[in-house]
Amino acid sequence: MGNGSSEDRRLGIGGGTTRRDFLNGRSRAVSACPVAGHDPGGIDDFSGFGGVGDYAHANGNTLPVLTAAHRVRDGLYDTLPPARPPGENIESYDLVIVGSGLTGLMAAKEYRALTGGTRRCLILDNHPIFGGEARQNEFMVEGTRLLGPQGSNDFLAPKPDADTPIGALFRECGIPYDFSVQSWDASLKKLRFSFDNYSNMDGFNEKQVDVAYRFETTDGAARPFWTENIWRDDLARTPFTPESRQSLLRWRRGEGAVHADDPRALDQVDYRTYLEKMCGYRPEVTAFHQPVVGLLGGVSADAISARYGMHLVAHSDRMTYSFPGGNALLGRCLAAQLIPGLFPGGASFSAMQWGRIDPTRLDAEGPVRIRQNATVVSVRHRGNDPASGIVDIAYARAGCIRHVRARAVIMATGGWITKHVVRDLPPELHAAYDQFSYAPALVANVALKNWRFLYRLNATAARWMDNGTMFGFCANIRQSIVTPDYNPPLHPDRPAILTFYMGLYTPGLSAWEQGARGRMRLLSTSYAEYERSIRSQMAAMFAEAGFDPARDIDGIILNRWGHARVIQTPGFYYGRDGQPPGREIVAKGFGRIAIAHAELNGAQNYTGAFQHGIRAAREVASWQ
Repeated sequence: MGNGSSEDRRLGIGGGTTRRDFLNGRSRAVSACPVAGHDPGGIDDFSGFGGVGDYAHANGNTLPVLTAAHRVRDGLYDTLPPARPPGENIESYDLVIVGSGLTGLMAAKEYRALTGGTRRCLILDNHPIFGGEARQNEFMVEGTRLLGPQGSNDFLAPKPDADTPIGALFRECGIPYDFSVQSWDASLKKLRFSFDNYSNMDGFNEKQVDVAYRFETTDGAARPFWTENIWRDDLARTPFTPESRQSLLRWRRGEGAVHADDPRALDQVDYRTYLEKMCGYRPEVTAFHQPVVGLLGGVSADAISARYGMHLVAHSDRMTYSFPGGNALLGRCLAAQLIPGLFPGGASFSAMQWGRIDPTRLDAEGPVRIRQNATVVSVRHRGNDPASGIVDIAYARAGCIRHVRARAVIMATGGWITKHVVRDLPPELHAAYDQFSYAPALVANVALKNWRFLYRLNATAARWMDNGTMFGFCANIRQSIVTPDYNPPLHPDRPAILTFYMGLYTPGLSAWEQGARGRMRLLSTSYAEYERSIRSQMAAMFAEAGFDPARDIDGIILNRWGHARVIQTPGFYYGRDGQPPGREIVAKGFGRIAIAHAELNGAQNYTGAFQHGIRAAREVASWQ
């Protein structure tokens, strides 16, 4: 996979910020209370505007979170002060969970159920609020509150009797199975909306959404132009050559597909080889579909398993929904079950979606506590001996190193940080983690005062051809689920959120190199630069439809995720050369440390998060 040297990897992951920037010299051991870092409540030119509400200082990986994680990665905490500084009482728990994303919250829920709520559990997380990538952005635009996803979004409602984690959560939290969405004024021309931020993308349900496609001269157009719903008349209005059109249509219809029912065979080749060599599609198909592959898979088609790429072309008449703030609602429901009184406004579906959190309840005494802004820097068995039955945990918070001990630990984090934090990791797990590479993603929510420009284009979503210089490749406005407490108007002259999902990939490089280079771009670009890029690109594309960024944009929130995607290279699922895949080795954990990464299923999503959180909780409960 082109792993490179260990030193190159360590320096490359951090992107444009240098080792010296983060360490500021690390020749001496860290003290128990070093000088505090960035104020988690501040605004800087990396994090930028974070919106309002519970998540106002938690838009993606902010600079304080990023800096703290890179200090772990770069060895600042390799030498720690004694575990028992004078006058410090060491907290003890039955279980410590590292990470308060959906995996960690589900693990805590399952553990509490298995132990009857008689055991003490502490969740430590490095962000200001729980949820991981399942968090939300909130705007207030001209008196209208708007919610959008930071990352994770979309779901299919389970059946009422579904024997699944998501089915149980729906029943326990009173989440409805049928939803009402924003109403559309019958006096306006009829438009088709996506209910989430994926259905409008190529290969999913875009034929059921009104999508305006932008073609430039670089795409073969005589002059730049917009046209909507290009699949309606078999690409006749596109500048593609007849040969390209024919190949694209064959691809979308599934004609010529091979090994569709043989996932093991698909896992042995890259997606580009599959499309062009095995199926016989033209390179234009790869180029057209590559932005979706680069976003959801993290890398270009020539570096990802064909088994994963096959899942990016769906044929379904059923459109998925998204909660207003994406899958933040799932985290809020789980946290409310763990922490009594977390939502003073009640625990109804509507209140859970919209109500404010009481942060003083998170770390209050009780069977489960959630401690935010706590970056775990070291996890190891007492005496580096798994048989000791005790795990020592150190974390950095408010500029100080604190210690806790536990009878067991669940690492509900990503593998990229776990391999640095767990200090007595066995060689076989180290080797397994070396098989993993990760790619970044960027989600931008643009709060608009109106979206009349899209209405003029007869569309609710836009798609353009990614030539390597554009910000993303698509954006859309959802027809959102509404509740008694959340029902913003849906009208082209009223505020709405336009959401961009953007991958950062470089065709022709190895998976690891693409991930490292993408992070470099993501982390070395200031908020102001990204803001200018979005505003200028929207002005260039939509000016002819009457768009004016100075008049029509109210605010922009960036959500940067440095390791958003585990890259599913060939062999990721089933291994290669007779060797088991690294994900199976990692999932075994060791000693009193259980490993629960959502990525062990491949794409990080709530299904994998719930599955591995539950598995790890059951493992831990069986030890006790």
